[in-house]
Amino acid sequence: MMSKVKTISLIGILAAVNIASRIGLQALPNVKPVTSIIIISVMIFGLAFGVKLTIVTTIVSNVFLGMGIWTFFQILAWIVICLLTQIVMDIYHKINKEPSLIVMACFSFFMGYVFGFIVSLEQLMLGGIGLFLSYYSAGFIFDTLHAVGNFFFYLICTPILTKIFMKEREKLI
Repeated sequence: MMSKVKTISLIGILAAVNIASRIGLQALPNVKPVTSIIIISVMIFGLAFGVKLTIVTTIVSNVFLGMGIWTFFQILAWIVICLLTQIVMDIYHKINKEPSLIVMACFSFFMGYVFGFIVSLEQLMLGGIGLFLSYYSAGFIFDTLHAVGNFFFYLICTPILTKIFMKEREKLI
């Protein structure tokens, strides 16, 4: 079990990376490492860590990018991704295996569409099914960019972050 100070420090560092990437990569719509970093953090540190990282990342970055009702839906989307990641990890641990890099890169790809769908639910609340369907279908290309970005960011970030995170986790156990 990680100490509270170590947990807060790691969340702060990862949130800073996520926030900087959301702000710095604004010109590339939906192509950010945030979802992949959240997935990797859940895989190594667990669900609670991923949820905390999600909340800090979203609220602080949206202070700079714009706060609105969508903030709640972004948090909800990433928490659902945290839950789905934990479920996948639990399934793999029951069969005493670790998921392969390519399996989780594909999972990360799919999470781009999950994120887009959940964030689009805001439109369902505001304007009903018609607004939701038109908004979601218009944003499908952005969800695809998110998905493709997730795939490649997962492949790039996993070897680096796993090595660092596993060292940190071993020190604390």
